[in-house]
Amino acid sequence: MITKDKVLLSLRGVREPKFQKDFTQMNLVDVKVNENKVSLKIYLREDVFDQKDEIEKKVRNKINLAFGDQVADLQVEFIKVPDYSDVRKRIKLEVLDESKAKLGRVIAITSGKGGVGKSTVSINLAVALRDLGYRIGLLDADIYGPSIPTAFGLEGHILEIKDEKIQPIEKMGLKMVSIGFMIPEVDTPLIWRGPMLHKAINEMVNEVEWGDLDYLVVDLPPGTGDAILSLNNSVKIDGAIVVSTAQKVAAADVMKNINMLRTLSIPIIGIIQNMSYVECPCGERIYLWGKDGVIQLANKYEIEFLGEIPFIPSVVESMETGNFITLSEQAKIVFREISEKIINRLDVIAGLKRGG
Repeated sequence: MITKDKVLLSLRGVREPKFQKDFTQMNLVDVKVNENKVSLKIYLREDVFDQKDEIEKKVRNKINLAFGDQVADLQVEFIKVPDYSDVRKRIKLEVLDESKAKLGRVIAITSGKGGVGKSTVSINLAVALRDLGYRIGLLDADIYGPSIPTAFGLEGHILEIKDEKIQPIEKMGLKMVSIGFMIPEVDTPLIWRGPMLHKAINEMVNEVEWGDLDYLVVDLPPGTGDAILSLNNSVKIDGAIVVSTAQKVAAADVMKNINMLRTLSIPIIGIIQNMSYVECPCGERIYLWGKDGVIQLANKYEIEFLGEIPFIPSVVESMETGNFITLSEQAKIVFREISEKIINRLDVIAGLKRGG
């Protein structure tokens, strides 16, 4: 169903050209929805009014990505104004209140390269945050290779809908939603077009009965494709974590990932070096792919280095068996320490935003 809030959400990223802030953040969009017809009034200063055609293209593209053929008619009208002060007071939009969704802080787990253990990091960080006493939601938005059903021993489970809301599956104190819970078999191929992907991610965020959360951890597919764009349009991302290995071949993809996040104005919490080393019984650490590759990237881009995660057999076992009780104390300590750093970094980021 098309609603005013959903339309406003879909328009995130369309920026007023003079001040470079979203039109929705500046309360410069008036939305009316009548079943499958959408009418927009966009207020635009006269000194940038000549850019309205370009803005309209972006608006129509955002609406199409969000709703596809659900919108039968879209009317976009631009109102020329000398300045925005009176407009913002007059229209008093009911801009979507982030607290309505009650998702707490949204953490996106990203990686420029596949095969770096991003899903393992996502799941174990969610468990670690739960162990710290927080209410956690875990969203598996890796639409090409969903891992949650296997990692939690939930293959074959299908999401249910109650009172027009998707009900997350709960296990081990986590509320979980995954594309894998929407398909009948684990080997069912998923072939997505852009609008279909956006619609699926938007529904997994905003059509789910998440309840009150402190943190929502989102496991995204690798790369810089449509998934992160769709998530960014569907919900306010409080911070992103970049996961990589120390290999030089991963560096280029990691740099693209970092630049993408910055282009989208998504705060970067920090970067994690995963599968960092093997610890021998004698205590010696063997770095199979180099020791400081990710630290060097963190320094280059002035990003917080959140820590390194070694090869830990109990982590592999827990992911394969779906039994996180088997996690060793070593694994719990590693993820707990990183989780505490993430919480502190999010506090800093929130403080900087308030100060700005």
